[in-house]
Amino acid sequence: MNQVEINYKNKLNDIYNQFIKNNEQVDENLKEELTKILTYTEQDIDTDDYMKMMYMQGKKYEQQKNVNAVRYCAMRMLDIKECYENRKKKRPRFLDMIEYQFSDELNEFIIHYTDFLDDIYRQIERKLKMIVFIIIIVVFVIFTFLLKINPMFSLINACIIGILNYILQRKRLPEIFKTNQLNAIQSYVDEDVLEFDRPIRYS
Repeated sequence: MNQVEINYKNKLNDIYNQFIKNNEQVDENLKEELTKILTYTEQDIDTDDYMKMMYMQGKKYEQQKNVNAVRYCAMRMLDIKECYENRKKKRPRFLDMIEYQFSDELNEFIIHYTDFLDDIYRQIERKLKMIVFIIIIVVFVIFTFLLKINPMFSLINACIIGILNYILQRKRLPEIFKTNQLNAIQSYVDEDVLEFDRPIRYS
């Protein structure tokens, strides 16, 4: 770690400590300091840096009652948290994912503003099961009545096709929804925050 990176981390930690002393309120002085430090986008960012920054930005938007911007910050924090929970999940290249323990405050913030995703995922799951059931019926009918294949063999193949489709889409659709949701609400987020997040989000 070079001297510039050390200075960056020290400055961010100073801001975060002041944020904690302020009972997690972002006053005008802290807001100005946060804006300044966001310009250090060329520095290597680790998980601790990222979480502190996005949490403070989220709390700032919370004070402003900008729910969509808060939700953006929480969803991005959740995405990184999921990388720790699921080692198979793709990790951002431009984030140094150090050994990291998520605090109770961070977890509560993330859960509070992303709990709506669980309801959405359940709806996706229900719709996907319905679609798979329809696929099985359609494939069975095609195999049996158009291709004149043995009904039992047709049913087995139809089920296999349906199950494979279910497995593939079950992993894919929630990620698609999250991406679309972030794209829809990013207009409520300050450009400098998006610029800070961009290398991590799209890497």
